[in-house]
Amino acid sequence: MATLTINHDGLKKLREQLGSPTNETLARRMKVDAATVSRVLSGKSTPGASFIAGAVLAFGATRFSDLFLVVDK
Repeated sequence: MATLTINHDGLKKLREQLGSPTNETLARRMKVDAATVSRVLSGKSTPGASFIAGAVLAFGATRFSDLFLVVDK
């Protein structure tokens, strides 16, 4: 079974480029709760549909592979 995980290095670079250094700023750009961003980025939760859609909204679909890694479990 494959799942998505965060590409932390790619996300860090994109956040710096867009001036979204804090989780709160990122959450506003993604239109999700800051607690959701915190849980996903810390590994406590996997990225759900609203997180993935918010990331695409904030960074664009062409950056999907910079944001996420597909992991085969």
